[in-house]
Amino acid sequence: MRPLSELAEELGMRYVFAESWAPEYGNAVLSRWPIKRWRAQRIADQSDLRNVLRVTIDVPGAGEVNFHCTHLDHLDESLRMKQVNSILRSADGHHILAGGLNALDSTDYSADRWAAIVKRLILSPLAGIKYYGEIGKPTPKMEVMRYLKAKRYVDAKDFAGECEAVVVVGKGQDVQGTCKYGTRVDYILASPNCPYKFVRDSYEVVSSKGTSDHHIVKADIAIDTAGCSSQRPRTRVVRMSNGSTKGIWAVK
Repeated sequence: MRPLSELAEELGMRYVFAESWAPEYGNAVLSRWPIKRWRAQRIADQSDLRNVLRVTIDVPGAGEVNFHCTHLDHLDESLRMKQVNSILRSADGHHILAGGLNALDSTDYSADRWAAIVKRLILSPLAGIKYYGEIGKPTPKMEVMRYLKAKRYVDAKDFAGECEAVVVVGKGQDVQGTCKYGTRVDYILASPNCPYKFVRDSYEVVSSKGTSDHHIVKADIAIDTAGCSSQRPRTRVVRMSNGSTKGIWAVK
C-alpha cells in the first residue's frame, strides 16, 4: 500500500492496513507510538467484504489504548446493525470506535430536517427524479446510533469546538455534515466507562476539499503521555501476515 506507507513515513508514524474488497480499499490506523497488537476481522461473517481493524497502541506513560477502525455498509441499516453487534461482541475491552459508520443520529436533526432527509429526491439521468423507495434504496434509519447510545457509547461530537465554515450545516441540523449529502455519517466514539476521555472543544470536522466524498473528523483524547519520547522513530516498511488475514501492512 504505497501511498499509505509514504504518508506514514512522512509523518513519522507506524501503521497497519486491512484490505477489504480490493487492494486499494480498506481500513488503516496510523500511530505515533508503537502498535503492540493488531488483528483484522470480517465484520458480520466471513462473507462480509467489510472489516474492523483492531489495534492496541502502547502509549508511553499511559499504557495500552485499544482503537477499532471500521467502515459499515452504506445502504442497509439491518446489515449495519448486524455488523455493529458483531463488533461489540468481540470488542477488546475499553476502546475507541471510529470510522464511517454510515449511520444517522436522531439528535443531530430537527423533525423537519429529518423528514427532508427521508424524503430526499434522487436525481437519475435515466429515471428522472425518484424517491428512495422508487429506486429500491432503503429509507434512512437511526437504529445503529440509537443502539450505540443505549450501550452508553460516548460521542466525540458532544465535545465540539470550532469547525471550518466551508463544511455546511443544513437548516434544522445542529452538527456539520461529514459526507457529500450534508449528513453526519462518520463518528469517533468511546466505549462505556472508558478511561480515554475526549478533550472539550477538540471535536472538529475539516473539509476534505474534494479529495473524498467524506470529510475529516478529528478529536483529542486525554491520556497521560508523560515520558513520551519526542524523537522521530526510524521506519521500515514490511509486510505483516497473521493467519489467513490478507492485505495487512505495517511500518516498524
